[in-house]
Amino acid sequence: MVRTFILKSSEGRTAPDFSLKSLAGSGGRMDLIARCIVATFLTPRGMRKDAILSIVLEGPPNPPITVTIYGREFDRRLVGEVGAAEVLREALAGRPSKGVRVERKSFERLIRELPRGSLYYLHEEGEDLEKVEIGEDPIFVLGDQKGIDEKGEKVLDEVGAKRVSLGPFSYLASQCIVIINNELDQLSIGE
Repeated sequence: MVRTFILKSSEGRTAPDFSLKSLAGSGGRMDLIARCIVATFLTPRGMRKDAILSIVLEGPPNPPITVTIYGREFDRRLVGEVGAAEVLREALAGRPSKGVRVERKSFERLIRELPRGSLYYLHEEGEDLEKVEIGEDPIFVLGDQKGIDEKGEKVLDEVGAKRVSLGPFSYLASQCIVIINNELDQLSIGE
């Protein structure tokens, strides 16, 4: 099973001009994005190969840009948030690591190009994830601290994304990824 995460980053910088020493303070909430990269791929045993993360950057100066990291091909060892941010900064500078692709692609276009079926939108008012039968090769869509805007939600509804919830509380995007990875790992053990 390959798991895919799509993060819609409404403020994510679209240029490699953010500071690695101040990811939260240099604009675009690059700290949030770096934490999501770490949450998607880093495990105590090494790098997760069964995951894909697409980050749709919608911030200045040149949106939109989608950066996708393919775990199966990704050849760098991440060492925390700064290492993850370096991967992103290098990709935006035109020097992507192996397994990283940069495209001029909007959230809407990315979502509309996805295969239909196992698409899940993380939403506080969705159906409890534990009660949902997860399809093969699931794709989970989540927003940053601002969530998914009305236009993005409309696109998700049009393509039939199922709204799912992780429980009664709001979680950080990176925490959501960790929780979902754990749930999917448990399903894999049971197979």
